[in-house]
Amino acid sequence: MVSCIVVIRDDLRDDEIGEYVRRVGKVFSVLDVVEAGRYPKVSDRADLYVAIGGDGTFLWAIRLADGRPVVGFKRGRIGFLATFKLSDIEDVLTAIKRGEIEPEERTRLRVDGYDALNDVTVNTTAARMVEISFTIDGQRPITFRGDGLIVATPTGSTAYNLAAGGPIVLPDIPAFVITPLAPHSLSLRSVVISSRYDVKVKVRFRHDSLPLLSADGIPVRHLKNGEEVVITRGKPALMYSTPDFFSNLFTHLSFP
Repeated sequence: MVSCIVVIRDDLRDDEIGEYVRRVGKVFSVLDVVEAGRYPKVSDRADLYVAIGGDGTFLWAIRLADGRPVVGFKRGRIGFLATFKLSDIEDVLTAIKRGEIEPEERTRLRVDGYDALNDVTVNTTAARMVEISFTIDGQRPITFRGDGLIVATPTGSTAYNLAAGGPIVLPDIPAFVITPLAPHSLSLRSVVISSRYDVKVKVRFRHDSLPLLSADGIPVRHLKNGEEVVITRGKPALMYSTPDFFSNLFTHLSFP
């Protein structure tokens, strides 16, 4: 029988968890139930990861799945990645089991051994600007002072990148988006580059700024003054999504 691992939001009651697992179990054999935010040792026999929660839960499931397919059912405030309705859970899982819905391959970023489906960020942790230089494919460095930098995938272009004024990129385009955070410049804007390119980021700052490197919102480490980090293309993720990208975009981002 096809098997799965269920990843659930960390604030669900036991009776809610039991009900969701029962519904999933109608279609798939449930190997384990995992709480988002934890790193348990999970079975490598799972054919699918089922995320029940919001986009944070979905991102955690992607991290645990490590290249195996993930399907998300929305039970949170934001459901742009977890696109399916909980009321349709049995129908969607049955369609997946029958091969009527295929997973999409999504580009991920990699930095310091961490893969990120949405973005890699460098943020100042104090109310002070930092100086950031980024280099694309060994070309001339671009230097600015500001609050930080976002390097986003097409999937993540509708997340932090969009909120910071960056462009929306369709998920099937092999690209990254580099968006400065509050740059002290009239001319510097987001840059869309090929996902074949590495991005080198160097940061200089006063000692109390302590810029933080993060992957999908998970802190990786504080950066040292003058340190350079390299952001590359990571291992692709597999995820199920509703077919109409723009319908999903308009619904969840409240476009007119």
